[in-house]
Amino acid sequence: MPGLTKQEESAEICILGPQELIEPFRAMGLAAAKADLSNALQMAKDVAKNNFKIVFYSEDFYPLLHEFLSKRAGGMFPTFIPIPSLKKGEPYAMQRLRELIKKAIGVDVYWEAK
Repeated sequence: MPGLTKQEESAEICILGPQELIEPFRAMGLAAAKADLSNALQMAKDVAKNNFKIVFYSEDFYPLLHEFLSKRAGGMFPTFIPIPSLKKGEPYAMQRLRELIKKAIGVDVYWEAK
């Protein structure tokens, strides 16, 4: 994939998001793919072709990637996991994390504040 160093190409984890989100992860040595709303779907497809095990992506991209991710459901690597974005919006990352925990342990461990 264009833009990845040799070290990043051999990494198992990749971060997909805008520059301000990916830079701290890149500084820690993780692979990072810069994307915005105009190219998020194409970048996700490109990242999926690499040997990554996990791809964390900005939750802002969820509406754009939902169909693509639904087609990939069922254990294909890489696993795409949303992370909270730097902007206020729909909390897709927390909703997905809640679903994954409930599926893994059978109990919804989050409670709603009243």
